[in-house]
Parts: sequence; C-alpha cells; structure tokens
Amino acid sequence: FWSDHFNIDPSKGDCKWLKMADDRDVIRKHALGTFPELLAASARSPAMLWYLDGRVNRKRNEDEKPNENYARELLELHSLGVNSGYTQKDVMEVARCLTGWTIREKGRRVFGKGTIEFKPYLHDHGDKVVLGQKIEGYSKDLPYDEQKRRGEAELDLVLSLIHISEPT
Repeated sequence: FWSDHFNIDPSKGDCKWLKMADDRDVIRKHALGTFPELLAASARSPAMLWYLDGRVNRKRNEDEKPNENYARELLELHSLGVNSGYTQKDVMEVARCLTGWTIREKGRRVFGKGTIEFKPYLHDHGDKVVLGQKIEGYSKDLPYDEQKRRGEAELDLVLSLIHISEPT
C-alpha cells in the first residue's frame, strides 16, 4: 500500500538501485508508525529525490527557477490531496524551500554514494510563504553550518505546515 502511495518507478535512472533501499529504510521501517514520520522519511529518500527530480532542484541565482516536481507531488499526492486549498503559488514556494537537497553521485566518493545531502549554495535563501505562513529567509553571509542548519530546517517547516492529522 505505502509503496504504491509513495510511488517510485525503478526504471528511471538510479532509481533501479535506490528503490530497494527506499523499500527497506522508508516503507518497511515506517509502515506501522505515524503518517507524518513516514512522509518525512519519504521526503529524505534518495530514491524519491531521484525519481521526482528533487536532486536537481536548485536556485543559484535569480534566473534559475526551482524544479517543482517533488513539491507538487508532496502536496497533491503524498499529503493534502487535489482541491485541498493549496495554490500554484504554494507549490512554487514549497519548491523554493526544497532547493539545495541532492544525492551524492555514484561516480564520486565511494562511501556514501546515493545518500541525500543538503548544499546551502544551491538553496533559495529568500523569504517564502507556504500555505499562508511566512518562512523567514536568511543571509548568504551566515557561516556555512548555520546556512546548512536553516536550509535543512525549511523541509521540516514545510512538513509541519502540511500538518497531517492522524486518524482517530
């Protein structure tokens, strides 16, 4: 059921080998837990980032537009559903919040290949508004570790704004 809900087609690029890890580390590990935990694990899945192009979602300059594939799936299919009150602007703002997440490539360092990592220099540092809530931007002049912490936190902020209610 959950593997269908968080669908990843293994025929797309590196998904052929990342999907098995997704089944183990995301679906099986969180299937009987809470939906917010499963959603958060899926959002950090290398297979999901590969499949929905989150790995190439970046904004290095004003001309570069974020890739909205994963943002749309996150709102429309994985959580809130169609016609649930979010707008195209929300999709684009979520995409901005998710810039900078990428996957360590196979051809690079041997250890850790296929792992997810956040790169602050690929992140949109500006203010964003998601589902009516402002997410405060930050300066590119902050120390690298602080930029990394604040950029990574935007994913958690987006997930908390979606505010998935567990069934009672």
